[in-house]
Amino acid sequence: MPGVLITILFSAAVGVYEPAQMGLEWLNSPITVLFLALLIPLSIIGFISPDSFVGERKRYTLEPLLATPVSDQAILFGKIGIAVILGWGAMLLNAGLGLLCVNLATKHEGILLYSPDTLAGVILMGLLISILLAIAGVGCSLYSHNLLEAQNKMGKLLFVPMILAASTISPYMPEWWRMMAIQLAASFGIMSLFQFLVVILFVVDIASAGWLMMRFNRKLLIF
Repeated sequence: MPGVLITILFSAAVGVYEPAQMGLEWLNSPITVLFLALLIPLSIIGFISPDSFVGERKRYTLEPLLATPVSDQAILFGKIGIAVILGWGAMLLNAGLGLLCVNLATKHEGILLYSPDTLAGVILMGLLISILLAIAGVGCSLYSHNLLEAQNKMGKLLFVPMILAASTISPYMPEWWRMMAIQLAASFGIMSLFQFLVVILFVVDIASAGWLMMRFNRKLLIF
C-alpha cells in the first residue's frame, strides 16, 4: 500500500507540478517527452512488473497457471501487456492532466494543445519505453524468490540507463552538460534525433522480447 501511494503521488507531481511550473513551454518542450515517457512508466511499471511471477509464486497460483494449456508466449505477453497498459495508460492520463493544468494556469485565448512533435514523442516513445520496462521487470521476476530480489535485479539492469536519463532531465544538471545536450540535439535535429531514438528502442524491445522467451522455462519456474 505505501508503494502504491508513493507511485500515485509521484505521478501527480509530474502531471500537475511540472506543467504548472513550465507553463506554455510544457506543451512543446523535449523535456516533456522525457518526463512523461520515461518517469511515469518507470514509476508504475517498475513497481508492478517485478511482482509478476514472484506474486504468482507467493499466492501459490504459479503452478496452476503453468499447468494450463496456454502457450508460453501467451503467459509472457499477458504479464507484459498488463504492465504496459497500466504504465502507458497512467502516462497518457498524466499527459492529459498536464494539458489541463497548463490551460487553467495560463492566460490565453482558446484551447491550448500539445505540439504535434511533442504529442507524437509522448505517445510513441512512452509506449516503447513501457514495453522495454515491462519486459525487464517480468524477466527479473521469472526466477526470483521474492519481490525484493526481483526489484534488485531490475535496479541493476536499469541503473546506468536511468542515471543517464535522470541526469539529462534534472533541473540540477551542470550547465556544461545541459549545453552539450542542447548542441547534440541541435546537430542531429529534433525530428532526426526522435526518429533515431524510436528505431533504437524498437530494436531493443524486439531483442529483449527474444531474450525473455529464451529465459522462460516452465520446469525451472516450478522447481
